[in-house]
Amino acid sequence: MYTPKHFALDDPAQQQALMAGNPFARLITVDGDGLPHASHLPFLSMDGLLDGHMAKANPQWRHFQPGREVLVIFSGPHGYISPSWYSGEPNVPTWNYVALHVYGRPRLVEDAARKKARQAHLVEVMESRFSEPWVMELPEKYEQGMLAGIVTFEIEITRMEGKAKLGQNRKPVDQQGAIAGLRATGQAEDAALADLMAAQLG
Repeated sequence: MYTPKHFALDDPAQQQALMAGNPFARLITVDGDGLPHASHLPFLSMDGLLDGHMAKANPQWRHFQPGREVLVIFSGPHGYISPSWYSGEPNVPTWNYVALHVYGRPRLVEDAARKKARQAHLVEVMESRFSEPWVMELPEKYEQGMLAGIVTFEIEITRMEGKAKLGQNRKPVDQQGAIAGLRATGQAEDAALADLMAAQLG
């Protein structure tokens, strides 16, 4: 990922926060013919691993090979930045965003108990924000059928590349103008991006 130094997102705590706050990511693999494939999947980060699963009918898991890395892309808030929000001219539009590229070595989780535990943990994490969380307590036959229809895997993280393009290269007055412009759109993602820009501006 092209990342000028002033846009680097290399703080481990911020990287973890990005993954936890945006768990729906893109898994990129390469097949035996060198063709790229992508799936959109939920991931949890824990102890140097990414925990994931996909439908067994999805052939992408068959691309997992010993020693071959895969890429998982997490995306945070992003938005269009209008040059009209800057003070002075000339300026051009741009796009501010936060992204994290996570590389690692995948391996299948085939033990039935571990497979069930991983899915239960994902449910617990996702449901924790609700006042009355749903608990994964299913009829045994139904549960076994659902688990048989997925492939559970973990990715041992080997390296991460993060980028937070939040206007750090602009004058404070321009950053403030972009923050105000984003908040004025009324869009939730623009507001979240504005909050990140304000936080890094201090």
